[in-house]
Amino acid sequence: MIRRSKGNLVQISISQGVLDAIFDECDQYDSHETGGRLIGTYRRSKERLAIEVSGVIESGPGAQRTATSFFQDGAYQEGVFRSIESDHPEIEHLGNWHTHHVNGYPNLSAGDIATYQRIVNHANHNTDFFYGLLVVSKTPNSSHRYQARHYLLQRGDDSVYEIPESGIHIVNKKPLWSPNKPQHLASRIEIDTAHKAGHQVRAHDQEMFSEMYPQFRPYFSKSMSAVYWKGSIELIDGTNMDIVVLESKGNEGASYSINPVGENAKQFRVQKRYTDRAFKSARMAVWQFERDINREIYSRATGRSEQRG
Repeated sequence: MIRRSKGNLVQISISQGVLDAIFDECDQYDSHETGGRLIGTYRRSKERLAIEVSGVIESGPGAQRTATSFFQDGAYQEGVFRSIESDHPEIEHLGNWHTHHVNGYPNLSAGDIATYQRIVNHANHNTDFFYGLLVVSKTPNSSHRYQARHYLLQRGDDSVYEIPESGIHIVNKKPLWSPNKPQHLASRIEIDTAHKAGHQVRAHDQEMFSEMYPQFRPYFSKSMSAVYWKGSIELIDGTNMDIVVLESKGNEGASYSINPVGENAKQFRVQKRYTDRAFKSARMAVWQFERDINREIYSRATGRSEQRG
């Protein structure tokens, strides 16, 4: 059930630059749903929850869109967030935005609500609330370009609260993070097609890392415009080795390289084989590297010659 929240209980402060980035993407995808993540800070007191939206993370190159559905490139977004977080540790994932202006549905759908409730009640969600911004219609005669509605969900509460206009404040503060202006639609279609297969590989990589290597985290390198994973593997002798797996883009799609870091990596002969080696997935790179390192450790311990598999 959607209820109306009192404007003085929840206050949203959102940068005009964030809204501009959101509306620019709505202009680009005028026949498909789209969206992204909202980031910023918040303050909670006994009387009020004050949310400051200072950035928006774009949906990512692997996002999938139709007129009635939208799926974000979660691994890409997580990488961007970790990169921002390294410079601004106070930043939180406040919620998501998406649009219904292409299908005319004026509220959050049952699927939207179920997804947001699952997120806010998840043990790994850092805040006890989830903020949802929904673009509902285009308003060409208005300075805002689009009409948006604002919702709040809270942990342990089945209700969805709509925040009235009196609780929304648009400020001219420079966004902490906003995506570049979208490319022309024709070139973007080519990019989306080229990255579709890579997105599926990345999603499988992240799923495997979450289950088998939970200490691995995705990041985004602004200097290289690339996603990478960083974490450690536990070896058969009880030691650990830190490694980085980097995603690279080429004419034939994405490839993945692995680079051990730390002093203990230099003692293994096998790590030299991976200097210029590329893999079709990050998970295959980690699995193969871990196996080869453990074989070398075993051969040293037993005095047997190392064999390649």
